[in-house]
Amino acid sequence: MKKNIIISVLSLVTFAFIGCEKIIEYSFYNSNLAGADYWSDEPKILSAGLGFTDIIGVDELTEANVKLVGGAWDTQVSCSDEASLHTSVKDNGVENFFKGTVFFDKTNKVAADALPVVFSWPILTETVDITDFQLTLNTGEVVKPTAAGTVPNWEYNERNTVVLFGDFGNRFKSNEAGARFPVKVEIISDDNPLQLIGKDNQIVSAVGLSWTTTKNPYDEGPKLVGAKLNWVGKKAIGEGAGGGIRSNTPYLPNDEFTLYGGSDFRLRMLTSGGFSPDGVTSIYPTMFEKFFKIHVKGVDGDTIKMDKVGIEYNVLGGKLKIIGLSDLGKKQDSYDDCYVDDKDNYIDVILVGDDAAARNITFLEIPSLAGGYSAFYNPGGPGRTPYPNVKYTAPGPADLEPVIMCLDNPMRVNYDAKRH
Repeated sequence: MKKNIIISVLSLVTFAFIGCEKIIEYSFYNSNLAGADYWSDEPKILSAGLGFTDIIGVDELTEANVKLVGGAWDTQVSCSDEASLHTSVKDNGVENFFKGTVFFDKTNKVAADALPVVFSWPILTETVDITDFQLTLNTGEVVKPTAAGTVPNWEYNERNTVVLFGDFGNRFKSNEAGARFPVKVEIISDDNPLQLIGKDNQIVSAVGLSWTTTKNPYDEGPKLVGAKLNWVGKKAIGEGAGGGIRSNTPYLPNDEFTLYGGSDFRLRMLTSGGFSPDGVTSIYPTMFEKFFKIHVKGVDGDTIKMDKVGIEYNVLGGKLKIIGLSDLGKKQDSYDDCYVDDKDNYIDVILVGDDAAARNITFLEIPSLAGGYSAFYNPGGPGRTPYPNVKYTAPGPADLEPVIMCLDNPMRVNYDAKRH
């Protein structure tokens, strides 16, 4: 039976169907944390580059509007003859859940741009506001965001990332004449300074932290900025309904217990932006082999590259096996184009095996196109049916991220705002 489905590359749109907007909005900004990862001993910005331009804030989600602002509209989907996937977000899909507003200029064919700021320590979300951020462009312009928020990184065990919307740039590569993009992002003081919490439950001001770059998303796509190996434990702390929001979204629950009944180890990655196979479609829990390898020390001192799911590898210290990916979308018997993942800056690789073997994991690799694998794209990528003569975000580069070993010290923090 045919059905009408529109799926956005960003999770923002899906929230519009949940209801109780103000309750959900409060939960995004209540500062609560549960099992939230911190990624370094000292607070810092791990990435803060332009994510994509022009597609946030259209007044109606129609193909005409998506095409107008240079988005992608993919009707070649496997789940329904009338389904479509696209890259754009309606204005109220932002303004219901972010602080501030966005814009849509039909005359000049532009909407708002997006820029994720990824911190090494979780954010006390009550302190997030547009007045915390200042961006310097390659042209010398100093601009401020028009909206800021935590979506889609809202669960209590996430919250390392603030997404900014505004007028930040264009679609020229950094070395092209006329290019306009942020080269510096700074955290500045306001009446309620942005705060982070991390090692030893220390709360610090983020004011003074900054990030500089010489590239933009039309040069290259998203990267890894962190990888941590932790025990899975007995339950998924800070996830889904236990992570500050009802679970009746298209992509929750999506933890390793729901998908795999638990496991031994969770290798969590933190990304510089939303990962997508093409900038439009979602990542399936079954896609490890398409995108990743895990490096681990071998018995003879060589490096074993784990690149297959369900295969038991003999490595230094014992055996390890990759089960699959989680923290994406719901468990399904099979996956098609109507599958929706959560579009946040976290993906988990779930493993089983021996303690001593897991301690010899060294790197998480994305071989990317250069390695004969598939690449990741920021939202705003070309999809499978790009419009001609439109510039889209570039594929991500090959990447090799050192794995932080957290089996003895989980490097996580809890925070109950009501007690402070």
